[in-house]
Amino acid sequence: MLLDRNLGEILAGPRQTNQRAELTAISRALDIAPRDRAVLLITDSMYAINCCTKWFVNWRNNNWQTAVGKPVENRDLVESVLDKIAERTSVGSDTTFKWIKGHSNDEGNTAADRLALGAAEERRRTLSSIESAESRT
Repeated sequence: MLLDRNLGEILAGPRQTNQRAELTAISRALDIAPRDRAVLLITDSMYAINCCTKWFVNWRNNNWQTAVGKPVENRDLVESVLDKIAERTSVGSDTTFKWIKGHSNDEGNTAADRLALGAAEERRRTLSSIESAESRT
């Protein structure tokens, strides 16, 4: 396993959810992977897998509305991932998803959790520093 390719980044934007983090991680993995090579995305998020492999079909057909008529959450990220998958498909590269159980001592999943926790802590420190600086002014 090429753990040296793993990275942890602060999640951009004001909406900080696990689902957004999972979809962002998939998007970033697709950014990093060579477009002309098959990619296997391993994740413990069935939400992210279903968004990118099943649910989007009905969402697109329903103008990005859920079955109960509400706007699809995380549409921006889902569309970004779908665009990247389509780009890869257009050059003949497969994009495959594999689900693994979270917190099951999988080496890659454990490394990803550590990186995510590190990025979350970095965000907390950054926000705390900003709040501190603003309170002094």
